[in-house]
Amino acid sequence: MAMKLVAAAVLLAATTAYAQAPGETLPEPAAPIVYATPGIPVMANRWAVGLSAGSLSIAPKDSPDNKTQFGIGQLSLRYRATYHLELELAVGGGRQQLQDGTQGDLDVSTALLGFRYRFAAAEHWNWWLGAGIGGISVTQFGATDQQKQDAQRPMGAVGIGIEHRWQQFALQAELHGFGVGERQDQQDAAPPKATPVANTMQPPPPTMTAPSNQQSGGMLTIGASYYF
Repeated sequence: MAMKLVAAAVLLAATTAYAQAPGETLPEPAAPIVYATPGIPVMANRWAVGLSAGSLSIAPKDSPDNKTQFGIGQLSLRYRATYHLELELAVGGGRQQLQDGTQGDLDVSTALLGFRYRFAAAEHWNWWLGAGIGGISVTQFGATDQQKQDAQRPMGAVGIGIEHRWQQFALQAELHGFGVGERQDQQDAAPPKATPVANTMQPPPPTMTAPSNQQSGGMLTIGASYYF
């Protein structure tokens, strides 16, 4: 029996040596094939409509701690002009929110025309930087369109945001900081005429610097977009 096992082993070794030529090595096992995940075809759906909600705060530039808080909703329409660049028109509005959680007597309305520059545009997670110009008005609740127009102030904004996009649906969060100029009706108002006074020996009273009418604020929103 032992002789038969030895003979079988010798025969197997000889067969292997015959099958493999001198100097020839066995081929390496094939590496597994890794398929890359396809990116989102961002140029296939250039238009997007978005709906978001959040909060907006605004304060005089000279006293930033004197903030007025608003709950706000926003509707936006965007167009992708290039692979990275989007143009956006966004309008929003909302009611004043007091510290005790109740609503105040003021309303806010905003309109902004701007752009977004998207990084990693074809990835499911992408982020952007943006800027825009527009207008903002703060009025009493129930104000007419004319009253809102009279209260309009110019606004410039910069923003940063992040988005998770599937194919045509996406969720996003965005933070804006903005500066607000003077009201248009105050800019157009003529300065008051000086009243002539009698010539006396008393020195004129010291002049007082009027407080700035400019404002600044911020806005944080969370929402969803649909690409088409």
